[in-house]
Amino acid sequence: MQVHITNLHGQDSKSTAQRAQNMVTEVATKQLGFSEMGLYFYDVSTDSPDKLSGRLDGIISSLSMGDVVILQTPTWNGVAYENCLLDKFRGYRGVKVVAFIHDMVPWMFEGSAGMLTDYIKLYNRCDLVISPTKKMTTRLRKHGLTVEKVITQNFWDYPALVDTSVLPPFKKAINFIGRDKKFDFVKGWSSPDVKLILTDTDTGWGADKNIEFIGYHYDANLIAKLHQLGGFGLVWSEDPVYRDYMKYNVSYKLSTYLAAGIPVIVEPDTPQADKILDKKLGLVVNLLDEAVDRVKKMTATEYQTFVTAVEKFAQLIRGGYFTKHLLTEAVFNLYYD
Repeated sequence: MQVHITNLHGQDSKSTAQRAQNMVTEVATKQLGFSEMGLYFYDVSTDSPDKLSGRLDGIISSLSMGDVVILQTPTWNGVAYENCLLDKFRGYRGVKVVAFIHDMVPWMFEGSAGMLTDYIKLYNRCDLVISPTKKMTTRLRKHGLTVEKVITQNFWDYPALVDTSVLPPFKKAINFIGRDKKFDFVKGWSSPDVKLILTDTDTGWGADKNIEFIGYHYDANLIAKLHQLGGFGLVWSEDPVYRDYMKYNVSYKLSTYLAAGIPVIVEPDTPQADKILDKKLGLVVNLLDEAVDRVKKMTATEYQTFVTAVEKFAQLIRGGYFTKHLLTEAVFNLYYD
């Protein structure tokens, strides 16, 4: 039996969706011995049915009877494409399919709810589903998910090497991975005591604000920069649709901060909020002003307690242990239960 895993290519290098799939695949292939099935992001509408069928035949050419396929979804080529791919898998006797839900497109964007039924049908055709959180599973069940075997992800990994001989410095600052075009709340930053550090380029609007612009950083460079800067990492959005979605998904941004060794700030509805409190990984606040106030009043000793706890937890994230545990559990559950 060979275990295969689909992997997305062809999106912009800054695509978090692609980076997440690439990370999972790297752990799966290099540490677990899985085989990659590379998928390319493109305009599927340009393919005739015969051309699409031939393309998919090439993608699954290494598949054999009795194998297992981890289908990372969405592929961002559309649910019709994903169903065609699943049809190909089902053409091989004894093949088992695991749907790894990275995101639920119908709940991410305004106007996308109409795709929900199609995605539920897709997942109901699979043998096991990896759901981001228990909250997401409950919501999926309410909308018709019937797959018996469902396991929960909870956290993303972020494999990286970090110089742990030097801990992040105590600084009354809040880091935010994001740009003003997507997150308008940063433009209203008004605290003179707590600095906002943005992975964005200053276009002039932040000149009179307590904001530091560090520009875009990629993967390992971002982790090193955040580790060097210290302070807290913020997971936040004021967009009503995405803010609601954050109650159910697993934030890649959250694990980025933790991998960098800095404590985090999240809202109470964040699925990982209880674990963050239990493990002393950061602050859980209702309002952004509350976050600013708590950071302002933070002492070096209190911050050190957070950093020490985060460093312990971060070893799991940097080592890819959530992914290894999750994928191993998925394959094990297909045959053991």
